[in-house]
Amino acid sequence: MNKAEEETFEAVVQEEGSFIFVAIPFSPRQVWGAKPRYHVAGSINGQKVRGTLGALGQEYFLRLSKTWIRENNIRPGMSVTVKLLPEVRN
Repeated sequence: MNKAEEETFEAVVQEEGSFIFVAIPFSPRQVWGAKPRYHVAGSINGQKVRGTLGALGQEYFLRLSKTWIRENNIRPGMSVTVKLLPEVRN
């Protein structure tokens, strides 16, 4: 991981209906530059995670699959440590 691009933050795993996610507390556009999509890699509580950030207006989030949640013993409502950085895609 390139530590210069890595963002570390605390978040609460949220659930709305069948949608499970962590909110991103910073602007990826300001931190990583403007891109059409933000593909990210990193960890949540030390467990590897990859995905594409979703956006709702100016707010960003990382959706978590039910399978990932189950396999990594993470629950909605749980406070977690998130480390993310952008993936380089060609």
